[in-house]
Amino acid sequence: FPPSIETPELLIMKVALAARVALLAAAIYAVAAQPQCPAPVGLAPLTPAVTMPTVQDSLEWITTSGQSKLFATTEGGKLYSSKNSGASWYDDTPDLKSKEGTKSSDKVLALITSGEDESHENIIVQGFEGEHWASRDLGKNWIQPCGVLGADPNNCFADPGNGVAFAYTFFKMHPKLPDHVLVLVERDVEPESEFLALDLMYSADFGKTWRNLTETAGDRVWGFVDFDFAPPIPGDMDDGMPGIMATVYETEEDMKNGYYDSWDYDIHFVYTTDLFKTSHQRMVMCGNSFEVLNGDVYVAQLRDCLVYHATTDDEARAAMEEDTDIILKISTDAGKTFTQACVPSSLGQRGYTVYDWNKEAPGPDFLSVDHTEVSAARDVGFIGNLYSADVNMQFFSLNMRDNIRIGGSADFTNVAAIPGVYLANQVVGHAMTMDAVKTRITYNAGGVWQGIRPPLLGADGKRINCQDGPDSCELHLHGDTHWMHGTWKTRLGSVYTHESAPGVILATGNVGKSLAFEPTSVNTYLSRDAGLTWEEIIKGPHIYEFGNNGGLIVIGKMSSLAPTDTVQFSRDLGRCWEELKLSKMISIHNIRADPQSKGDVFIIHGSIDDGTLDGDPDGVMYTIDFNNLMQVDTTGKPTYVWAPPRCEPTKDYEQWAATSPNPDKCILGRNATFTRRMRDPTSLCLNRQDYVRPEPETKACECSEQYDTECEFGWERPNPLGMCERMKTVDFVKECPAMEGREISATNMRIIAGSSCVDESGALGRDKYHVDGGDGGKGRRRGRGVLAFFLWMFFIGVFGGVGYWAYNQYDLGQYVPMEVKQCVNGAWDKINGLMGRKTAPPAGYFEPLGDFDADEL
Repeated sequence: FPPSIETPELLIMKVALAARVALLAAAIYAVAAQPQCPAPVGLAPLTPAVTMPTVQDSLEWITTSGQSKLFATTEGGKLYSSKNSGASWYDDTPDLKSKEGTKSSDKVLALITSGEDESHENIIVQGFEGEHWASRDLGKNWIQPCGVLGADPNNCFADPGNGVAFAYTFFKMHPKLPDHVLVLVERDVEPESEFLALDLMYSADFGKTWRNLTETAGDRVWGFVDFDFAPPIPGDMDDGMPGIMATVYETEEDMKNGYYDSWDYDIHFVYTTDLFKTSHQRMVMCGNSFEVLNGDVYVAQLRDCLVYHATTDDEARAAMEEDTDIILKISTDAGKTFTQACVPSSLGQRGYTVYDWNKEAPGPDFLSVDHTEVSAARDVGFIGNLYSADVNMQFFSLNMRDNIRIGGSADFTNVAAIPGVYLANQVVGHAMTMDAVKTRITYNAGGVWQGIRPPLLGADGKRINCQDGPDSCELHLHGDTHWMHGTWKTRLGSVYTHESAPGVILATGNVGKSLAFEPTSVNTYLSRDAGLTWEEIIKGPHIYEFGNNGGLIVIGKMSSLAPTDTVQFSRDLGRCWEELKLSKMISIHNIRADPQSKGDVFIIHGSIDDGTLDGDPDGVMYTIDFNNLMQVDTTGKPTYVWAPPRCEPTKDYEQWAATSPNPDKCILGRNATFTRRMRDPTSLCLNRQDYVRPEPETKACECSEQYDTECEFGWERPNPLGMCERMKTVDFVKECPAMEGREISATNMRIIAGSSCVDESGALGRDKYHVDGGDGGKGRRRGRGVLAFFLWMFFIGVFGGVGYWAYNQYDLGQYVPMEVKQCVNGAWDKINGLMGRKTAPPAGYFEPLGDFDADEL
């Protein structure tokens, strides 16, 4: 025979064979070395803590300095409470007296809390037809409506409408002094009138007496539109009168002229410090809608307000009314001064959602803006743009185009405890349909977005196949819009994180070309490293919650898929799952824990089929208390309380460093190392009840051009890794006159707000220039280290690619534990990057803005 010639193809086959053997050996070793998940502990099935005649529609878990109590309201108007963490529930409804008899006849509309001060225990139960109840001790003693049989005339809750008008809004308590209450009530302008005016009612004695602030204002205010207490400042209440902010009609003619307009040139944002006894301050003319959030004030103002009021030409005014546009004014000094939020877009602005996760810093982190669109094809009603703030809260940069936005909600969320990591959903391409929705993740607050690499293996241990081409193998996750605007029969769980479990993300979604919306097409996923790698933890959509200071995760099948009689929990951050049976099938609506997710109690609420034909299912709540679960004996009889071990500080915790694709692993200019539960199935312990998580250790990093910068206001990167180029459609003078003459870096970039990096000049250089309207904005930018990076990627890609080819031949997924899955997934990421499968990162309601809670925003 002639001498053998080792061709490249033969060499690759040999390497592949060696890789297959090595991978198989590694899998076998990993299976042998890693302890298996423990056998079931045999827990007794749970019975419902309470069954209600209609479905529960709200659950408030109130923790004060003196006590903790739960309240639930139902769609049928009942109120329930629990003072033992949900172990048992009490129907409070009969204790709420009514003029019609001795009880309220199920007239509860809502439970009102202040939620900002743990020292007080004031709550209001809002009802119908002028009957409302209150308590200063979380329901131990109820203040009854004035005039009902048995009510104390010296301690009763008066009807703010005085038996004539109805409450038009929910009551609002002062955040620090809850005895001070505001509410709007209806007022007919005249008999048989088509117009409806609103009076603002104020109580300083927790509803015992009410003052009509419209009457106090005299002819200075004709009617109110919206209201809130001004952000508390030192000395605010020295005279006993809180600051009040409101949007108002100042004359009857103003109200009648704009009564049917969604945005009105005759509504103004005003401020009073003396309950409107003297002239109020008109803070923002044409300020139609406002929101107070984390001490900052946001006002939506009509853009051409001054021009409108300066002209008397009816035709000119009518033309402006037809083409109304708004701008956002921001105050970071409790409403004393306002600046315009400059947004780099020539498109009109129709509504805003404010995101302010950093409560300690002034102003917002991001804005979601609902724009008017240039074509009917794009005006689909479910997209908006994301903009990131600068350090001055004035010049906002384009962060993401075509972000999914429905109503006041957007598919955009942070990863709790890891500043700089965000996930968002975007419509990609020109289809402008929900079939083109893709999920993106960023590790530098939107400076660069990228697709999410999926897990290689499914929850069943089998390889996940991508059917639609090389760009289809990405993980896509549902956001807030599907949860906020769905029903219990259609909702899917959204991306969820909590500060008690730093770096852990739970989400519902799918692997493929785009996001799927059918419950049968999605599964449940988990990441332990802030989104770098992912695991498919269970098939199908589930709802989830954290507890035990991040040491417990409880999940249950979503009602959009089917009823269930089982929930699952994990004591090791999702590696091992244990089942807990429920005595009755339930359509799960949600799972709740205490607001800080510190405790060991979870509330599962939903609906059950009561067997009747009224079409109205019963509500039900199960309570899981991990300190009181019963374990069964060999006959299945509950015998003794299950006592899982409690964690030892010296052996059950690990140090985890939050990392990013950045070579130096920094996220927004810092390295942060957290203490968290070790993922060890041999020690499935729970955190001790007095456990306090140590503060993360942080170290500042040098500023990086690639990872700590974003384009300045009015510039964007058409290529994600290219230079920032001037947005040709943006007129600086029109969109933001304050930009004229502003000094910026010659790179047309800026350090991302919130970055802790040091030495800005290392990323931006030292050259600067002053902006003018005709400047082309051409800055210079050098690339560094590109050749070395791609050589490194080449070698990793070759060996990783060969190993993956070998893996496919042997279907080793069934033998591979979760830790090995993560390792393989990481190698797969490198291969995909080398082969060009990485989808290019995108270029980056005050509706009126609604009453969002801070945690929702």
